[in-house]
Amino acid sequence: MAVTHRSLSIAVESSFGSLSATTGLPSASGLTYTSIPCERDPIVIAGEPVVSERNDARDGSYFVPSEPDTVYSSGSRVRRRTGQIVCRVDLTTIGSAADNYTTNYLGLLLGAGLKTKLPSVIIDTVTGVSGNDYTPNRAPAVADIGTLISTTIAGRAEYSAITDNDGGTGNTICSPAFSGNSYTALRGLQTWYTPSRTQTGNFESSVAFIIEGVNFKTLAFGCVLESLSISLDNGRLMADFTYQSAYITDDHANASGPTEPSYNTGAAPLFRGSYVVLSSASPSSLSNASSPDALGRIALDCEDFSLTYTNTLTPLGHSNSILAMSGMEISDVAVELSLTISTVNTAIKDDFFNRTVRQVLVGTGPQGDGQGCAIMLPAAMLTNDPNVYDISGNDIVRQNLTYQQSRYAGDFGTSSYEDNAGNSPFRIALGV
Repeated sequence: MAVTHRSLSIAVESSFGSLSATTGLPSASGLTYTSIPCERDPIVIAGEPVVSERNDARDGSYFVPSEPDTVYSSGSRVRRRTGQIVCRVDLTTIGSAADNYTTNYLGLLLGAGLKTKLPSVIIDTVTGVSGNDYTPNRAPAVADIGTLISTTIAGRAEYSAITDNDGGTGNTICSPAFSGNSYTALRGLQTWYTPSRTQTGNFESSVAFIIEGVNFKTLAFGCVLESLSISLDNGRLMADFTYQSAYITDDHANASGPTEPSYNTGAAPLFRGSYVVLSSASPSSLSNASSPDALGRIALDCEDFSLTYTNTLTPLGHSNSILAMSGMEISDVAVELSLTISTVNTAIKDDFFNRTVRQVLVGTGPQGDGQGCAIMLPAAMLTNDPNVYDISGNDIVRQNLTYQQSRYAGDFGTSSYEDNAGNSPFRIALGV
C-alpha cells in the first residue's frame, strides 16, 4: 500500500536524546508515546543528513561522496539526520477527568520549552472583595504566586494572576483586576511560563516523536521547542509548534501504521465570551515591588490576535555520542503579541513614547472544570506607535498593537516564589 495516512506521537525523555546504556545510541525502548490529535499536513518525514563535504584534489570534473557525520556500530555507519519536527494542534483542554497535564500531549508539547506550575488549589469557593482581592476558603500557597486563575462573571470567562497568596491579611491579591467582585467560584489553572532570574533557561524536559504510517516510520530524539505560534481559525485557537531535533532516523521495516490520536475531553479554547485586558497602570517592572501589584483593567474591543514565542536554542556540544551535544540550552526568549483593535482606545495613545509597560492578558471561553485558556504578558512593552491607525480598509479605523515581554517584578512573597511562576515574563495557562 502507498497511502499516506499518518500519525505523530510524543513521549517525554528521561534524559536528553534517550541514549541506550548498552549501545550509546538513541532508543525508543522504555518511552511511552501518546498520539497527538494534530493536523495532518505538517507531519512529514523530516531532517537532513549531517555531512562533511569532500573537496579533494581531482584529476577531472567529478565529485567525491560526502563523509557522513556519525558513529559506527558493529562496524557500520549509523544513519543520522537533524532538523525540525512541526505540528499544528488546537489547545483543547484536558477536561474534568484529570487534574494535570503530566502525561498529556499538551503538557509534553509545552514542557519541551517552558516550565510549568500546577497550583495547590484547583477550585475554591471565595468571597470577592474587589476585582483585585478575594477571601479564599482554601488559601493558595506561596508557590502558587504567578499562576493564573479564572472565574465567570456575567456569563463571560475572566482571568487574572496571583501576585500575593495572602496579602498580609489572609486575602489573596491578583492582577489585573476582574470586572467586579461578584465572583464566588474560582479556579486555578496549570500555568506554563518562561522562568526568570536564576531560573532562566530552564524547561521541563526534552521530548521524542514518532511519525508513523503504512510502511513508514521515523523517530526523532532530543527535541526542544524552538517556536510556538498561536493564531485564530474562525475563533478557535490554533498552535503551531516547531521543535529542533538532535537526532532523526528511520525504522521503516518496523512500521505498524498510524496510531489513533488521544483526544482531550475538555473544550477547544475560543476567542469568544471573554476579554482582552490591559492593566490600567504600569506594573512593577525594572524595579522590584515592595508590595504586590493590584492593577485595574482596560477591556479592549479586540477582534483578532496572534502570538509568536521563540526560543533561541544553543547546543551544548560534546563528542560523547552521536547526538554531538549533551542538550540544548534556551539562551534567549522573544515573545511578540499582536492585537487588532476595532474600537480605538485613546487611554494608551502615549504608551510608546512614554515607555509605558502594561499587563496584557488574552482570555478565551469557555471557563470551567478542565476548561479555559489564557495568555499573559505580566509586563508588556509596545514596539509600535498606537497613534498610527490602520485605515487601509474601506470600512472602519483599526488600531494595531504589538507587544513584547519586558521585565516583570510585581509578584510578592518569599524568595521561593521565583523558583516557580513568580515574576515570570510570559505565561500560558490551561484549565484543569
